[in-house]
Amino acid sequence: MPEPADVAALPAPCYPTRMSSSLPPPPSAEPAPRSSGAAEAPKRPRYLVVALVCALLFGAGCWTEGCSRLAFYRGERDSAHVYNASIKDEADRARADAMFRRYTEVADDARSRAVPLAAAIFVLGAALLALAARGLAGKNNTRSALLQVVVAQALVVGASYWITRDVRYAERDWIAEQTLIQQKQSLPPDQYEQVVPMVHAIRRVWDPTWLAIRTLASGLIVFALTRPRSRAFFEAAGRGAVSER
Repeated sequence: MPEPADVAALPAPCYPTRMSSSLPPPPSAEPAPRSSGAAEAPKRPRYLVVALVCALLFGAGCWTEGCSRLAFYRGERDSAHVYNASIKDEADRARADAMFRRYTEVADDARSRAVPLAAAIFVLGAALLALAARGLAGKNNTRSALLQVVVAQALVVGASYWITRDVRYAERDWIAEQTLIQQKQSLPPDQYEQVVPMVHAIRRVWDPTWLAIRTLASGLIVFALTRPRSRAFFEAAGRGAVSER
């Protein structure tokens, strides 16, 4: 049996290097690549956000317009007399009162036409306001209902413009006269003469221009809601898989 000193003198065992190559490699720290077939959640298009904001504004405008028209026909007309009472010159005040009486007479004659249209505008405005807010929040089951309400409010607003245009013209005449009287009280004569044609021009073009803008904007809202990316976003909203851009 060899002595301890002889054991220490023996050479260390040598293992073949190929044994180390047979060991499994350590696990990689890099994450596994994504599968190329994984579908990404659809993002909300920016043009859809703009369209929904416009629909929200139109809803608020229709709701306010319908509410004010219905309030007028319920007899809430004291604010007009307050405005006329602020006119200092008696002749000017009498002329403004006469214009307002003419407006109320025309409006009362058109009650059977104006009240149903005002109620429809009020209801459609409230619906448009609610649906546009739901669309901005990414709620499902919104797109088709919003499309129908946008088209309906555009048709009703256009019909109201043509059916009750006599009421609108009488109202614009009273507002223009009141504006001119106020400008006459606050401006020098030379500046007032320059304001008169501007006020009359605005009175003539305001309603048809605003109707054209609203109709065009409603068409653009419908166009935005019918785009494939918009449909994909609302369909994904129903599955709860959407993302914001």
